[in-house]
Amino acid sequence: MRFNGNKLIAAMLAAALCMGLAGCSSSGGNENTDGGSDAVVEAVYTAAPAENLTDVVFSHGSGFYADDITLEMTCATDGAKIFYTLDGSVPDETDTLYTGAITLSNKTTSPNVLSSQTGTSAGGDYIPKGKVKKANVIRAIAVFPDGTTSAVRNGTFWVGIDRNEEYGNVPVISLMTEFDNLYDYEKGIYILGKTYDDWKAEQDGYYEAWQAEGNYSNKGKEWERPVNMEYITAAGESFMQDMGFRIMGAASRNDTQKSLRFVARADYGKKAVEYPLIPNVQRSDGTGEVTKYKSFVLRNGGNDCNFAKIRDPYIQKLAEGGRFDTMASAPCVVYLNGEYWGMYTMAEDYSDNYIENNYGIDNKNVVIVKKGEIEEGNDSDISLYYDMFDFITSNDMTDEANYAKVCEMIDMGSFVDMLALNLYIYNEDSIFEGNNWQMWRVRDKGEDSPYADGKWRMLVYDTDFSTGIYNDGNTYTFDNISKVIKAMAEAEVMVTDEETGEESRNPAAMINALYQNESFKKDLVTAMCNMRNVYFEKEKAMALMDEMSAVYAKLVPPTFDRFGPDWLTWDTQKYYYDELYQFETFMEKRYLVFCGLMESAMGLSKFANVTISASDSAKGTVSIDGAKLDLSKEFAGRYFPDYTLTVAAEPADGASFKCWECTGAEISDPNAAVAEITFTGDFTLKAVFE
Repeated sequence: MRFNGNKLIAAMLAAALCMGLAGCSSSGGNENTDGGSDAVVEAVYTAAPAENLTDVVFSHGSGFYADDITLEMTCATDGAKIFYTLDGSVPDETDTLYTGAITLSNKTTSPNVLSSQTGTSAGGDYIPKGKVKKANVIRAIAVFPDGTTSAVRNGTFWVGIDRNEEYGNVPVISLMTEFDNLYDYEKGIYILGKTYDDWKAEQDGYYEAWQAEGNYSNKGKEWERPVNMEYITAAGESFMQDMGFRIMGAASRNDTQKSLRFVARADYGKKAVEYPLIPNVQRSDGTGEVTKYKSFVLRNGGNDCNFAKIRDPYIQKLAEGGRFDTMASAPCVVYLNGEYWGMYTMAEDYSDNYIENNYGIDNKNVVIVKKGEIEEGNDSDISLYYDMFDFITSNDMTDEANYAKVCEMIDMGSFVDMLALNLYIYNEDSIFEGNNWQMWRVRDKGEDSPYADGKWRMLVYDTDFSTGIYNDGNTYTFDNISKVIKAMAEAEVMVTDEETGEESRNPAAMINALYQNESFKKDLVTAMCNMRNVYFEKEKAMALMDEMSAVYAKLVPPTFDRFGPDWLTWDTQKYYYDELYQFETFMEKRYLVFCGLMESAMGLSKFANVTISASDSAKGTVSIDGAKLDLSKEFAGRYFPDYTLTVAAEPADGASFKCWECTGAEISDPNAAVAEITFTGDFTLKAVFE
């Protein structure tokens, strides 16, 4: 294993190498802060030009500087006075008047402000044991002789902090907002506050900390607060925008480090973020890169917040290419009002605008259902979901005519892939339990996109409660498949909420009805095999584990030092490598046992070993029931002879498909690009391209 003994040391060195070579050091012509003579790539922090002649201009751009800097502020308007703040608050005429250049030095030795606040978690307060790293945050305005003011100019300046050593090549995000937006008793979104006191007064029994409701539990636009966000790359490129932000998540809202959701609105200045926040993200319809966001999230790790923090981004990255949407993400480091706020995962945010930006479909025609309720769309749109659910649970799904009607309502490939993913990772908080599922469709069918066909498609999110997270990774041999099948068979169509008494439709009953159909079961079995053989293939999974853990292992331990809780801060680096080891153990061994679990749980025949190759992988690709194979090397997978496989060859531009060469199985048509494979045991298949 990679995170034990000498391998642990090797991984630490790999992490340092990865962070060091990819990152950039401080700028402004300063020498490398470690005093070494080795050449390093230096970021160049250029001061942003004024959008208007009346704006305040800074002499230096936001970024990392090895030595003290002298910051000058200017405004081209005669008679203008500049006022500024150093605490993240929006300046006005009551704040400090600029009278001359100011010297910016290392701020880390100054007292903690936000980091020393209490009342941020019902589980108890954690205050860092020392001074957290800090940056200088400057917000300035010009007040003109007629009493009007300029736009606010913002800047963040790290002095004496080696960006390369600390953060490598990940972006650093500086957030600035009013203190009261976070910690005011009544309106502060980051604390227990008045909401908690009111809630607690009504309790008459024991409750867990995660069940408590505080100000941070509140949702909706009324609990959104203004914030200035600046995104700074390792190369010194920066992007800044005023937005709204709010707390997000479920039980993880109770953690000291909370997840944050950001929304662009005209109220704050711009309706969207037009910048590639997450590099190299391709649109879901495959037509280009995503460069526009209405919203995005900074995720603390959810259930994984105090463990590996890597589960959801890792799982979603491996599952890319499945017939569902996944959230693209990338690690980043956050500072809030100049104080170190730890490592986060920046991720996409599902919404009607996400669908528009990824599929080119008018967001006003988008319906999203989340856990059985309307998330996006009109309240009346819930009938579209109810119609599908009621048809499935009220009719005989063994009747192929009925099942064919269902396939006109839902993209069955998307649905079975989502179920297969949750079964493979042993997700204990998924659609099978009635939680953490979303689906979308267009309200009115159209011709503007092949995805505007009115079928429901799945959106994958929050996969953290999986992979043995609370069992040291040791659940890889657990037969969750039989457990799910049994629970589905016993599921009531309607379930009643114990607290509210409200009834809702139970998705487990819908899945159970579909499971009675042999076509559905065939698709599910094949999707489960593909999840193991293609998306979570062992070498691919371990390579991504090495790649991602090299970055996360550098950034997460300092985050634990900052946020606790106390029980894990005795040696955060060792603790984190133990967590990575446990996670890797599950991923490595689940691959070995999964088909055996399927065999016994689903009453299947002994699996067959399937080998597939191409005569020239540069000339074409092969898919098995919708899953595209990587044929840069010979593909090896396990499938069950109970069901045929559909293989499809797709030649590259300028090439053509010639035939299939098959040994050990029967193929419906060796010369057809799409063919059915019938087999009773191991077989090999080659796609011949010319």
